[in-house]
Amino acid sequence: MRNKILIIEDDRELALALKGFFEENTLQVWHATSGEEGLTLYYTEKPDLIVLDVMLPLKSGFDVITEIRDKDINTPIIMMTGSEYDENSQVKGFIHGAINYLQKPILPQVLLAQIKNILSVPQDLTQYQIGGITIRLHAQYAEFNTKSHQLREKDIQLLNLLLQRKQQVVYRPFILKQIWKDDHPDKNNLLDGSISRVRSLLKDYPSIHIKTVYGGGYRLEERSPW
Repeated sequence: MRNKILIIEDDRELALALKGFFEENTLQVWHATSGEEGLTLYYTEKPDLIVLDVMLPLKSGFDVITEIRDKDINTPIIMMTGSEYDENSQVKGFIHGAINYLQKPILPQVLLAQIKNILSVPQDLTQYQIGGITIRLHAQYAEFNTKSHQLREKDIQLLNLLLQRKQQVVYRPFILKQIWKDDHPDKNNLLDGSISRVRSLLKDYPSIHIKTVYGGGYRLEERSPW
């Protein structure tokens, strides 16, 4: 069972309150008070989930998530802030790969429920349920229920990324960096082509839809086929 949590938060009172509450609920918790210390614990302890404050000494939360996401797309990161909660900051958090972006004060019970929900999903999951359809992903093809569809490797990776974050906005720079390892604008045509091919496949499955989101992102959604 995955239960290792890293809290990177310079407010000691808040962090220790969360740490104590989480430990009472069977989680194993480490606490860092700066971005630098947080990165050190990330590398040494390999947590299953990170709770990351935005405003930190030495390295900001955005600096920390940028360094982690350069090497690791899988570890879920929940960002939280007491001040930077405007639309641009939230978008910035999701672009950098946060799974959620929360405003303080945060109820420990709510945060714990979210953490347990995230950690209940197996990390190596390649089978998904969405829109009444079972999707299994392989290296170069995808199975929708029992029907197989040949896809390019990058298209499989894109579909996997959207399925991992279904019902969430996934922004273009994040997709480019994770799949093509480069978020330079000259790669946009590659992403456009991949989105087009996956959407073409999904035409046969009207209960699943890729929505274009204002601001440069996509969200995989369930919808009624009627």
